[in-house]
Amino acid sequence: MFKNYYLSTMLAAGLLQISGCTYQPKNEKTGMESAIKALKSDVSFAVEQAAKKNDFRLLHSKGRRIVVPGLEQLDISLLKSQCGLKPMLNSSDVVKTTEQRQKQKAAYAYAKQYNQAVYQRCLTGLEK
Repeated sequence: MFKNYYLSTMLAAGLLQISGCTYQPKNEKTGMESAIKALKSDVSFAVEQAAKKNDFRLLHSKGRRIVVPGLEQLDISLLKSQCGLKPMLNSSDVVKTTEQRQKQKAAYAYAKQYNQAVYQRCLTGLEK
């Protein structure tokens, strides 16, 4: 009797643990979606401001190696001569904490969207 009770208790605890790992609350999903929408609206606003100022410089990371997020496949000197470059605030190639890593990922995602939008406008301006 005791053996069956112990076995069924362990089985129930295991099932609860497994099912708990797969549960994703709806508010967590909507939180991610709202963060993506906020990022897109921030980028759109920044691109509009750049267009008003006619400032099509691209964001790059500060560090030992210059990286232009979203345009890594293109030549840095070409980007610099076409549009110009400006450093991202608080970017570095030294990351010590997970919080810094998360901030770097967010900054990279922002700069990637910004650079892709601004680069198209920069090329359009060069064609005129």
